[in-house]
Amino acid sequence: MTLLRSRSLMSGMFHHHRGSNDGATGSKKGKSGACIIHSQSTATLAEWDEESSHSSDGQRASPPQRVDANMPPIVNDCSDLEHVRRIEIAKSHGFTYDEESGVQSILEALTSHERRIMPDDRMPLRHYRAEKGNLSEAIRKIKLTLKWREEFGVDKIKRCFDKDVEGLPLEEQKELKHLAEVIAHENETGKIYCRGYDREGRAILYLTPGRENSNNEISNMRHLVYHLERAISCTRKTSGREKVCIVIGYQGFKLTNAPPMSTVKHTLTILQGHYPERMYRAYICDPPLVFRSFWGIIRHFVDPATLEKIAFCTGKEGKALLERDFDTSTTEKQAGGTKKLREFSSREFLQDTPFHCTFDESRGMLA
Repeated sequence: MTLLRSRSLMSGMFHHHRGSNDGATGSKKGKSGACIIHSQSTATLAEWDEESSHSSDGQRASPPQRVDANMPPIVNDCSDLEHVRRIEIAKSHGFTYDEESGVQSILEALTSHERRIMPDDRMPLRHYRAEKGNLSEAIRKIKLTLKWREEFGVDKIKRCFDKDVEGLPLEEQKELKHLAEVIAHENETGKIYCRGYDREGRAILYLTPGRENSNNEISNMRHLVYHLERAISCTRKTSGREKVCIVIGYQGFKLTNAPPMSTVKHTLTILQGHYPERMYRAYICDPPLVFRSFWGIIRHFVDPATLEKIAFCTGKEGKALLERDFDTSTTEKQAGGTKKLREFSSREFLQDTPFHCTFDESRGMLA
């Protein structure tokens, strides 16, 4: 057996990019220059919006980066190769790829409310990159995502296990309690959870379809969103990066575990549409033969950009990839782990571990 990988991975996507972590704004000149990192400021987007600040040449200034003194500086998680390809794709479709002006245009197209509810200031940049310079599509999709986040209650999903809720309205307390019960039930078997990081500080999100315990599509999606947000938070806190790793292990998987097609499509809509430029790579580890039939169906619904980030890991080459990207003394067995790790505890992870920590991390179990 060999490692099966997408065309882009074979042609160079294995290159590790060590992004700058000095928080400085990138120059627009040169390949690395278009990866924008705003300078650190204590101002907020709302203040930027109210002041309508302008640069010395009359153009509206870039919005400031929200800063937490306890967080590492933002690290650009975009490789030079990815950037060059975006420029080439944009040019082939008649677009001029300019990240700085693109971000400015997106921000100007958003309402003050939309800017206020953005989860972070780099959201416009991720959408612009995902659309390869297609500004109208980037604007359309970021607006859809902001609307979806409000309607789906993403912020409440993130807060549902918070301890300090006594000061909230009673109805909100009830809603948070209900969400916590839903996610706790979905998580009972440990079918999804965060544990450890790759060698560059991206959180690892483990998915084990063979542990599926629910056929409620909306509950499954809330569970997925909780863990995506948590993995993003862990990555941001640990390394300042923006992307996460997804490890999909198929031990115990049967076709009877395969989700309905509507759930598959819903999952892809969330991952591809609402979390663009958030997945560094997905590692599908030792998939059984029965998975091929399932993959043959769902791969047609996967965006080409997402397909490029999927690696099928089997045999010696798969093991080598996992060992290159991870410290396998800290990973689960399904990700090439070489040591027996403490058994996952859903209650401990959800109830007792800080949101920005992966399982076992707060106990000092990881190096």
